Amino acid sequence: MKKIALISAIFLMAFGAKAQDCEAIMLPYFGGDASRMEQYRDEAPMKFSAKCAYARAAFYVSDTIPAGADVYSIADVTDLLTGNRLSSAVVIDQSTFSYYRYDFKEFQVRYPSIEKVLCFTTPGSEHPYLVLRSIQDMMDASDSVYVNNPQNR
Repeated sequence: MKKIALISAIFLMAFGAKAQDCEAIMLPYFGGDASRMEQYRDEAPMKFSAKCAYARAAFYVSDTIPAGADVYSIADVTDLLTGNRLSSAVVIDQSTFSYYRYDFKEFQVRYPSIEKVLCFTTPGSEHPYLVLRSIQDMMDASDSVYVNNPQNR
């Protein structure tokens, strides 16, 4: 029961006040190829939705550092499409900021636990921290796409 409540909470946070544009956050997953993304969405809509839910659940902004989170500078993050590091002055727009565009996974796999939460300083943004949820929380949100699908009942 506790796990269902956690999944529901993550799902609600992922779809919070500012809706995330699934196309914008998924396009980097396909290397910026919109036609390839459309084809994948048409051929595997549930997988596309799950990958989008995973990306939607990746981040939230905060004014405080979550307990136990390791902290990095946003300037340590690399844009996978350009190869450039992000500027510390970057302004985070959660509606289009994509987990798949940047090397956040590289930060996550540094840890032996998939339950590690990471935090990135974002001095150029409205909130000073971008929190990267744990891989486990992201997977739970992704799995909820399948759990909440009426076809799977």
